[in-house]
Amino acid sequence: MLELYGCRGSGSAAIEALLEWAGVAYTFHDVEPKTAGPEADAFFALNPLRQVPTVRFGDGTVLSESAAIILVLAEQHPAARLLPLVGDAARITALRWIVFIAANLYPAISVGDFPERWVEREDARQALKEGSRKRLEYYWQVLERALKPAPYLAGHEMTALDVYAAMVAQWGPGRAWINAHCPHIASALALAERQPFVVRVWERNFKG
Repeated sequence: MLELYGCRGSGSAAIEALLEWAGVAYTFHDVEPKTAGPEADAFFALNPLRQVPTVRFGDGTVLSESAAIILVLAEQHPAARLLPLVGDAARITALRWIVFIAANLYPAISVGDFPERWVEREDARQALKEGSRKRLEYYWQVLERALKPAPYLAGHEMTALDVYAAMVAQWGPGRAWINAHCPHIASALALAERQPFVVRVWERNFKG
C-alpha cells in the first residue's frame, strides 16, 4: 500500500486530496519534520531534507517534491483524470502552472516562513519576510492575469492544478488577499473546494 508522509496543514494536503480523488488506498504517517525520535529518524532515512510530502510506493520506491508526486499519480491513475489527456492543450496549461507554483510560490513561502535559514540579523529576517510576501502577491497576480478560468484554472474540467493552487492559497499572502485581488483565480479555487474529497481533506488540515 502507498504510504504518505506528511503533517497537518502542510503541502501533503494536496497529495491527500489527489489520492482520495483517484480512489487510491494509502497509509498516512503524520510526521513533524522538526521532532526527534524513532519515527522522525525513519522519515529522515527516506528524505534527508525532511520535507513533506514524501511518498513510498508499494515496491519501496520513494518520491518527494509535490509537483513530481502529482505527475506520477496522474500517470499511474489515468482514469481519474487528475490531468487532461496527452495532446489536450489544457494538459499543457495545467503542467505549466503546477511547475510555476512549485518553482515560485513554494520557495517564496519557505523564505517567509524560515528567514533564519538565510540571514542572521533580526532586522534582515523581517525585511526578508516582507519581501517574500510582496513576491507572493506578485506571483498570484501573474496567475490572475495569465489564467482565464472556464470555470476551472485549466479549462472546463477540474485538474490537479486546481487542488494544488487551492492548497497553496491557504498560506501567505492569505485567502482573503487572493479573494480581493485575484477574483478569477479565487472563483476557480472556491469551485474546486466544493468537491467532497477536497472538503474532507481540508477539514483535516486547515480547520481550526
